[in-house]
Amino acid sequence: MDEMIEFLHRGPLSPIKRWGTKFSLWPVHLVTACCGVELAHGYASGYDGERLGSLNFGISRQTNLIIVEGAITRKMARVLKMTYEQMPDPKFVIVMGACGLRGGLFWNGYHMVNPDEVVPVKYFIPGCPPTPEGMLRAIRALQEEIISGKSDDTIRFKPIAFEEVKKRAKKIPPQPPKRRMKNVAIVVDKDRSHRWEEGRAVAEKIKEHFGELVEKVVVTAKNRICTSFKAENVREVMERAKEFGFDHVKILNVIDVPHLRKFIVEYHLSSYSKKELMSLIVNFKTEIGREDAKIESVSDLFPSVDYMEREMHELFGVVFEGNEWMGRNFLLAPDTPKYPLRKDFELEEDVYVGGE
Repeated sequence: MDEMIEFLHRGPLSPIKRWGTKFSLWPVHLVTACCGVELAHGYASGYDGERLGSLNFGISRQTNLIIVEGAITRKMARVLKMTYEQMPDPKFVIVMGACGLRGGLFWNGYHMVNPDEVVPVKYFIPGCPPTPEGMLRAIRALQEEIISGKSDDTIRFKPIAFEEVKKRAKKIPPQPPKRRMKNVAIVVDKDRSHRWEEGRAVAEKIKEHFGELVEKVVVTAKNRICTSFKAENVREVMERAKEFGFDHVKILNVIDVPHLRKFIVEYHLSSYSKKELMSLIVNFKTEIGREDAKIESVSDLFPSVDYMEREMHELFGVVFEGNEWMGRNFLLAPDTPKYPLRKDFELEEDVYVGGE
C-alpha cells in the first residue's frame, strides 16, 4: 500500500476520508498532446465522467489527480513535477496514451521522458488514441483502490498455453532492411508556377525590388515564393524586405544537409500591415557551412525572429551573431544531447524479439 492510499486508511475517520476522496477526484489535466481530445470526450455529455465523482479543474493547488494526456518531454517534465508538488495530499497520477507509456510515435526521440520517472503513476491507459471508456475505467480503478487499499487489473485475458501457440505459429519474419541514402536531394525551391499563374508577376516584382541581392526567385505553390541569397547579404536582404512591406518573420527554419557539409537557413516572411502581402509567404533561403555555422542576427529588424534564432541555435548549433542569447541555455533541459536535431545525432533503433 503506497503512502497516499495508506493515509486514507489511517485513523478513526478513515471511512469518511476514503468515501469523500473516492467521489471527489478533481483532475488537473496536463494536455501535452492529442489525448486531450479523448479526455474532453470522456467528460462531455456522451460519457459524462462527472457522474462518477470526477471533474476537471484548472488550479493545481485545489486538485488531487493529474491526468497526463500524451507525451512528456524533457521541458514538460519540469512542469509535471512542479504541478505534482503543488497539489495537496493525498494525490494521484493517471497517464493516457501510448506517448505517455513508452513515447509512442516518438519513442526514440532525444526529448522523451517516461512520466513514471518524474512522478508516481497509479494507472496507465494504453492506446493511440486511448478511448474515453479506457479513461473512465482508470478512474474507476483508482476509486476502487482508494476504498479497498489494493490495486487490481481492470481487465484479464484468457491464458494461452505458449506451447500450443508455437505449434501453430509460422516463422517470424526477418527484421526489415534499413537503408540510409548518402546523397539525398534536398530541394526547397522547385518551380511550381503552374499552380499559381498570378504569382509570376509577384515574383518579377520581388526580383526587381531586391535586384542583385537575390540569386533566384521561384513560385513554389499558391501564395508561396522562394528566393535565394548569399549569407553575407542577410542584413541587406532583410532591410529591403522591410521596405517591400514585410513586417515579420513567420518561421525561421534550419535544414541539416550533412553529406554536402552545409545548413540551409530559411526565413519565411509575411505581412500583417500591407493588404496585398497578407496572403503571401516568401521563403528567403541561404546556405552556410556546417563546420563554421554562423550567420548575422536580424532580430533587431524583425523582433519576431529572436525566439526562433535562440531555438535554432540550441537545436542545430547555428550561431546568429549579434543575438545576445547565443550560448545560453534557453529551450532544452541541461542533460539534453548537444544540438539534438543535427543528423549526426544517433537515434535508438527498434529491436525485434521473437521465440525460437
